[in-house]
Amino acid sequence: MKLDIRYRMHFRYSEPVRESQNEVRVRPRDDETQRVVSFCLTNEPPTKVLSAFDYWGTAVEQVGVRIAHTALELTAETSVDTLPRPAPPPDTPVEALADPDFRARHFEFLDPSPHVDWQTGDSVAARAAAATHSARSVPDLLAAVVAEVRGALRYESGATDIGVSLEELLAGGAGVCQDFAHLAIGMLRSVGVPARYVSGYLFAADETAAGDETAEMVSVQTHAWIEAAVPGAGWCAFDPTNGGTVGERHVVIGCARDYGDVPPVRGVFMGGATAEVEAEVVIGKRPAVEPAPSPGARSWPRAVTQGPPLGSRPQQHQQQQQ
Repeated sequence: MKLDIRYRMHFRYSEPVRESQNEVRVRPRDDETQRVVSFCLTNEPPTKVLSAFDYWGTAVEQVGVRIAHTALELTAETSVDTLPRPAPPPDTPVEALADPDFRARHFEFLDPSPHVDWQTGDSVAARAAAATHSARSVPDLLAAVVAEVRGALRYESGATDIGVSLEELLAGGAGVCQDFAHLAIGMLRSVGVPARYVSGYLFAADETAAGDETAEMVSVQTHAWIEAAVPGAGWCAFDPTNGGTVGERHVVIGCARDYGDVPPVRGVFMGGATAEVEAEVVIGKRPAVEPAPSPGARSWPRAVTQGPPLGSRPQQHQQQQQ
C-alpha cells in the first residue's frame, strides 16, 4: 500500500517562552515490510533540525528554539510504501519460550518497565495466567491474551492519562490504544512472552474496527499496537485495540519497551506559561501507478484535538497516543 502521511503539532503558550527543546519521533522506520519514500519535518519558528537514532533504533528529530516565542508548529510529511506482515507459525510450542538463549536475547522485553509495571501475583499476572493456562502453542497463547485485553477494556477517548498503571486500567475498564497495548504487553511478559510497544500510524477512520478502510483519506491520531517475540519466527505484530490483523494499513515509527521510549513528541521549555496542544494526522492513499507531478500543493483536511494545560517549570509537553 502506498500512503502519504501529514502530522501537524501546534503548541500555543499563554506568554512568551524560551529554550524550547523537543525530541520528535514521527518518521517511519525502514524495514522488510515498509519503505520510506520521502520525509520532511518543518518547524515555525524556523530552526535547524538535527536527526539521529535512539537506543531502540527509532529516528529522532531534535528541534530547539532558543529565542522567545508564543507558539511552536511542527509539520512532518511522509510518503511510505507498506507490505503485508507474516503471521507466526501455528505450531510453535509454548515450551520454546523457556529456552535460556531465547530469553537472554529478549531480556529487555520480559521485565517490567515504567509504563508496564506488573508484579508476580498481581491482578495483571493472575488474569494472564488464567487466560492462557490451556494454551499449547505460542499463537494460541497470544490470541488468548489479546482476547483477554479486549474483554477487560473498552475504548474510550480521554478515559486515562499517560501515567495510568496497569492495575488502574483494569479497575477502570477503559482506555485508548496505548492502554490496550500496555496491558497486553504486561500480560504477555507475565507469562514469559517477550513483548514490545509499537508506535505508529493506522490508515483507518475508526481504529477500533478491524475491517479494511474504504476511504481514500482519513483524519486520525497516532496509533499503538504490540509485537511479541515468537521462537523461530521473530517479532509478530498484534493490534489489541481492534483485534484485527496488523498489515499494510499499519505504519511503524518505532518499537521499544513502552510508550515512554517512543512518544511522538517530548519537550521542555523555560518560562511560566501554560500550553495548549493541537495535533492532527491525515493519511491518504497514493495511486498504485503515480501520475506525473503537477504544480500546486496537496489539500489536506483538518482534524484538531486539544490537550490539557501543562504546568511546572521548566515545562514539559508530550502527547498521548489515542
